Amino acid sequence: MSKISTYNCILLVSSTLLLFSIPSYVVEALIPTPRYNGGCALLNQHIYCYGGTVNRQPSTDHYVFDLSNDFTIDSKTIDSWASAADSTNSYQLEPNSLFCMTALNDNTGYLIHGGLGYASSTQFLKNTTAIYNTTILSWQPLQQQIMNQSQIISSREGSCTLDRINRLWIWGGIRSVRYTKHLYLNTLTWSTLAKNTNATTAIKPRLAHTATLNEKTDQSIYYIGGLQNDGEHLLPSPMNEILEYQIQNDRWITHRSPLNTTVPSSRRLHTATWVPNSEDLIFVFGGSVIDGSSTVADYSYLLNITSFEWTPVNLTNTAATGAGSRFGHSAVLHKNNSLFILFGADQLSNLRNDFFVIDMSHWQTVTDFKVNGEYALIPVNNNTSSAPSSTIVNNGASSSRTKITSLAATSTSTINMCFGLSFFSAILISFLFKY
Repeated sequence: MSKISTYNCILLVSSTLLLFSIPSYVVEALIPTPRYNGGCALLNQHIYCYGGTVNRQPSTDHYVFDLSNDFTIDSKTIDSWASAADSTNSYQLEPNSLFCMTALNDNTGYLIHGGLGYASSTQFLKNTTAIYNTTILSWQPLQQQIMNQSQIISSREGSCTLDRINRLWIWGGIRSVRYTKHLYLNTLTWSTLAKNTNATTAIKPRLAHTATLNEKTDQSIYYIGGLQNDGEHLLPSPMNEILEYQIQNDRWITHRSPLNTTVPSSRRLHTATWVPNSEDLIFVFGGSVIDGSSTVADYSYLLNITSFEWTPVNLTNTAATGAGSRFGHSAVLHKNNSLFILFGADQLSNLRNDFFVIDMSHWQTVTDFKVNGEYALIPVNNNTSSAPSSTIVNNGASSSRTKITSLAATSTSTINMCFGLSFFSAILISFLFKY
């Protein structure tokens, strides 16, 4: 069996198990179908979401949610989505999931690249790189305009990061993007930099990881978690090994968390968000266990990129609608404080069509969204219980120096272990593809 076919088997079995767990909803107009592995971006007080896996197949769904006014987050919130318009109707919107998606710096639209596409061995994406313009409400395929697009192999489960001077940095994924590439949007030209010759240690390609730009310096991208190829097998990427790509120097550095500190359990399909107004913090949320379709139990952390120490974040008010661990979700930050966690699969392996909001000032989930991002501290419920921990502590207790505004107990995360998939994946994991 080929490397691609083998990995597709795991994705297919995982999707099948999740399908039988989809909660029932009354079918109404403009209510999104439960999904995971899609993408979302914030532009001009609106969240745009595209694609994702729905009913075991990639989707063409394209939604928009208006954030212009305050609202209560409850079961009725999902009624407020609208279909994103296409004013030209000349673009063939293709099904896709497991792609990368990023908002443009000029706030006029968002770009998508790569992905699973039609999930077919005979039908492939016509437009591997495209932009949706939210000003004129139309898609702009870049396939024909990019000078050397034919030299770029499309990848799924890779990452893309846009820096301030409009360079889109691509790395990793199923199709083995081993070397850092970037698309300069000003000239629509791809470039491949030195082949990792400046790495302090051998850099192993990853997939289903996260890539986070240092928004203070705009000079480094941090790659966290996912799976990595050791030359023979696909293995979990240790969460105590953080890759840094230094843009200006074209240099890779492998950072390791100090001994005697807490390390999160391995994960894939998680999100990582730069903490606004911080010097060196990245907020990592959710993720799936490596060999199954269950969420990780320890799903909320801060990573300090100065010390590379991890600090668990105990979110309060987790009784808020939809709150809890997810994987294959999207994380969208509004006005530097309101972090939207959208769609994905939850701790019961249910696909979700809703979202919840984390107030990053107080590390709490909120029941009412505020456009200005200003929230009062919600009193902690004494009945709130602690989530089971799957963190790894090496030779002692945590010595993290990162400070968190609010530390309180989180609600219990009930993890539904899909035994069949875990057993199946355990057998397959040693036979996964080589790059």
